[in-house]
Amino acid sequence: MHDASPHLDTSSDTPFRVLVAAGGTGGHIFPAVAVVEQLQRLTGDACSALFMGSMDRMETTLIPKLGYPYIGMPIVGFKGLRSASTLTLPFKIVRSINIARKALRSHKPHAVICTGAYVSYPVGMAAISERIPLFVLESNYNPGKTNARLARRATMVVLSFEGSVKFYPEQYHNRLVTLGNPVRSQIYSNLTQEQARLQWGLEGGRPTVLVFGGSLGAGSLNKAMTNALQNLSSAPYQVLWQTGGNYHAPAELPANVTITPFIDDMGAAYAAADLVVCRSGATTIAELGIARKPAILVPLPSASTGEQQHNAGVVRDAGAAIVVADADCASLLVSEINRVMTERDMLVRMAEAMGVMGRPNAAVDTARLILNHCNWQIGVRT
Repeated sequence: MHDASPHLDTSSDTPFRVLVAAGGTGGHIFPAVAVVEQLQRLTGDACSALFMGSMDRMETTLIPKLGYPYIGMPIVGFKGLRSASTLTLPFKIVRSINIARKALRSHKPHAVICTGAYVSYPVGMAAISERIPLFVLESNYNPGKTNARLARRATMVVLSFEGSVKFYPEQYHNRLVTLGNPVRSQIYSNLTQEQARLQWGLEGGRPTVLVFGGSLGAGSLNKAMTNALQNLSSAPYQVLWQTGGNYHAPAELPANVTITPFIDDMGAAYAAADLVVCRSGATTIAELGIARKPAILVPLPSASTGEQQHNAGVVRDAGAAIVVADADCASLLVSEINRVMTERDMLVRMAEAMGVMGRPNAAVDTARLILNHCNWQIGVRT
């Protein structure tokens, strides 16, 4: 474990500086953003955050849009032994570590946050070599490859699930803490269910199913829903279906099915729903817990370490969700939706179980952990 770096100024008249490595997917980016939001709040807006990631993934545009400075690195993911990029990967790793070390020496952060995926590796290694406290955020039930490597020398590893401890060697257990997966503030909605439905152009008093597959959509979910449109037309509920930008909607849709390519206000979408159908990424699981929404989960089968399968299994075992395999989506999804939506007692039980899993204070608890370790006086703005 690292102590606060001795050359850093922790006096109250200087901003708290943090460097964040996050990228690839929203599941890595948004937990980091949620923690930075709380660091800003707890320091009375005296927090300076610098983000690092790849040169060609979503973080390159998303992070600057959120108002944070950003530095890209040439590192790419491992694409197999036969890929030409694999030959140059060691050089890109070394170059990325050097870029990260230069950023650390320039920004002089009090702490470094890594949320996983390959972009975290050079930043984490640079933080270790520069003796800067390193906080690893593991969102999934089982750790990703990069986080598992960084955990060996991290200051603290923040887990989302209690059961995740078993994946780490016992000698690391003193640096593990389960606080939950940080969720961005926009997930919280003050809208009533009726208000949220009306905002989406839905009937205010009609039961609602929210179906979404992330910003790019989910092919198996879209295919299952498309094939079931005729059956859905006579359903007693309505559907809000987020398809992703590459989906081409049929010319005619049932009156009770509303399609949107993207969802900017996830808080309002969750608020409108009685049941959510989605993938089982860690961020989605955390959001469902806070929104207290029962779910039908369709794990992404291509996830690198089977993390979505593990995540879904934890939620299913808690009684908060039903799991449908991706391969069975076309044949089973809509029948499972119908079954759950006609059993109100089941919906209520699942919602209660999902609420028990929710950790609404994960972001602020993680921010407090970082500030306390760095001996930073917390001064929440009023």
